[in-house]
Amino acid sequence: MTFKRKSEALEGVPLEAAASGSSPMKLPNRVVSRKKARLSKVSDVTDTDGEEKENTPPQSWKDIKLEGDDEGEVPIYDDCSEIRRKIRRLERTPGFVLTHWLKDIGHINNNSYGRFMRYQGRLDGAANGTYYAAYVYFEKVRIFEDKKKTATRLANERQLGKDGFARVNSTYWVTMRDDEEFCPWW
Repeated sequence: MTFKRKSEALEGVPLEAAASGSSPMKLPNRVVSRKKARLSKVSDVTDTDGEEKENTPPQSWKDIKLEGDDEGEVPIYDDCSEIRRKIRRLERTPGFVLTHWLKDIGHINNNSYGRFMRYQGRLDGAANGTYYAAYVYFEKVRIFEDKKKTATRLANERQLGKDGFARVNSTYWVTMRDDEEFCPWW
């Protein structure tokens, strides 16, 4: 009988006999593995029927799932100025590191963040990726901390419906007609 590893040959032999080396060792006929069986982590998540348990509390805001989060289509009910206000309040918390936060919310570029924070107005910066990622972050934190929706948020939900705010900048284009009757100095 050949063994691939020394540990397989010494399995089942007392340590004193293996260490002395002077007495001849009698190897067992059958080597029995004493490794522990690996336990699946699925058993922690599912119950006996194979269905997921719903009563396990989330460990962080990252564990919260929003409707449409996987597709990137979470409806937004806070305007850009509200999100900027929340970000500025978050920046004042002790120990806050902006680069870590930008990475956590979706690998947001620092330049994109800076551009979003320089905008002014309720809808300016809605097309910026920071707006969507920060809204999703603040919504998940609100749910994780079990806080209620604000009155403004509830009013926005009633007014905007299931789609929420549009994720486009509020730039207005003005076109002029090219006839003398409408614009004689043209």
